[in-house]
Amino acid sequence: MSIGLSFTGRIDSPQTLLEAAKILAMEQSYHLTAGEGGLKIAMCPLGGELSVLWRPEGDPAGPWLARGLCISTPAGAGLHRAAVELLDGLPIQHLTVEDETGFYRHRDFQRMKEEHFYPWLKTLVDVCRRESGKGVSGMQLCWNLEQYAPEDIPDTVVTPMGRFRLAELVQLVETGGIQALADRFFLWDGRTWDARFYRNRAINALWEKCCFAPSSRSEEDAAINAAILDDLERSAKLNPHLPMPRGAYEELCALAERTPVLPDGPSLEEEFSPGYRKGMVIHAVGALRFPLPGAYLCAWEPWANGGGAHLWTDGSGGPVWRVSAYRMREGNARFTDNLDALHGVERRELKGGALRWGWKDIREAGQVLYQIQCEVITGPALYFITVTCASPADLGTVASLIGHIQVVSTAARKETVQAQSLNPTR
Repeated sequence: MSIGLSFTGRIDSPQTLLEAAKILAMEQSYHLTAGEGGLKIAMCPLGGELSVLWRPEGDPAGPWLARGLCISTPAGAGLHRAAVELLDGLPIQHLTVEDETGFYRHRDFQRMKEEHFYPWLKTLVDVCRRESGKGVSGMQLCWNLEQYAPEDIPDTVVTPMGRFRLAELVQLVETGGIQALADRFFLWDGRTWDARFYRNRAINALWEKCCFAPSSRSEEDAAINAAILDDLERSAKLNPHLPMPRGAYEELCALAERTPVLPDGPSLEEEFSPGYRKGMVIHAVGALRFPLPGAYLCAWEPWANGGGAHLWTDGSGGPVWRVSAYRMREGNARFTDNLDALHGVERRELKGGALRWGWKDIREAGQVLYQIQCEVITGPALYFITVTCASPADLGTVASLIGHIQVVSTAARKETVQAQSLNPTR
């Protein structure tokens, strides 16, 4: 269940379209990326981008066929309006737009919200109302399944805009109406980048991206911390009376070594303080599911001979995790004999697979390190995990995390993806 638009048309050439898109993106402070077969213009987080693909209609000299789309939920009606106005400015001829909201035709912003975006949001509230009080676990609304999963708190729901109790969302609508929830749930509910947009963009980043780590730890931390603080300060200048997440702002100022400058004003009242990554999160590589502290930074580590591994590090000398995946061409995966010489080798059966792990000490640059190696098999897939520690005291913590590793069957993953396409997910 989503709201969006799609379109088809013709362009004189990809270069002509790209040059116009660059101008529009610069004027609106959007982010443009392009490749040989298309481009994307990112207008806001939460999937807020317009994509265009092209191919030659016949003669490469032109014209070319173009098609594209924009999914407007869960970002909000402001994104939908922005996407339509982008289309107005792009040199796409014979443009045919399929817009389920009708906004491309009637351009009535309030009508679009009341007839489409608010009913969409009410549907999510109805789901929360049915589940409230049942102790439901693992409930997510509009969450991107390709990233980590936050820790579970029964009777709450995970959203890109924060964690809520199910009853809280229902009560918010019953007492303040659907607009009260829209102001908090949609990142971009207004027509423009107004005070609420900047505040909500910061709230999304606080919850979903921010590690609440010092800016000095990494360029990633510095960029995220600065963007959040800039957005909150910009929002406060536009509307000093808008409730702000003041506790999180002051905490981040300290981490960024920045002097707080928010003027006095109301605080955004929330039961849960922002930051999914303050706690443990569940990462996924294929069918593998494993917990790590949310503050870990993730990167892809390429190997000189091709391939590579997913790499997680806390940036301060803690255990370094690497995960690589392999798939058998025929039959099911089996454990290798690589772990046979390790200390304390253990095997554990999993639902849908099994794992085996042990540890050894290694020397690296004259230093003694401790490395845990773990193999996980499930169907034709083999996952190899190494965790390198500077201190033997870390081995127990790593062993505890390995004890929580799980695998998800192909059928279960398919059901999850299907559920995600319907929004909400569980």
